Amino acid sequence: MTSRAIVAVLVCALAFVAPGCSGADIDTMPKAFLALLDDTTTVLKEIKDVPTAKAAEAKLKALADRKAKLDEQAKTTKMSAQELKASDEIYAEPIKYAAMKMGEEITRIASASPEAAEIIAAAMGMR
Repeated sequence: MTSRAIVAVLVCALAFVAPGCSGADIDTMPKAFLALLDDTTTVLKEIKDVPTAKAAEAKLKALADRKAKLDEQAKTTKMSAQELKASDEIYAEPIKYAAMKMGEEITRIASASPEAAEIIAAAMGMR
């Protein structure tokens, strides 16, 4: 796999998790996004090749739908600057770590099987 393809996959991974990390209170949305990242990473760990990527497609599509719903919810939820700061103090590092773990799985898959990486990118709505 070319370095360009690996970078593209990582950019897609970040696009999958980055938007809308605010919520109704300082715990609700960040916890939901952490759970989404962890669930996605768990599914990605199962992928070794094209057949396992195809087997995971439905799960990845469901996770992408879940993310879209969280993004919509985050758009309509307002937090004060103080609440946002408090949330960031609690959740910024755990979210960063969880996103890094997900990115590592995507990189592993992309390195092992570019075809599998294409399947997961499409299933996650990154293509």
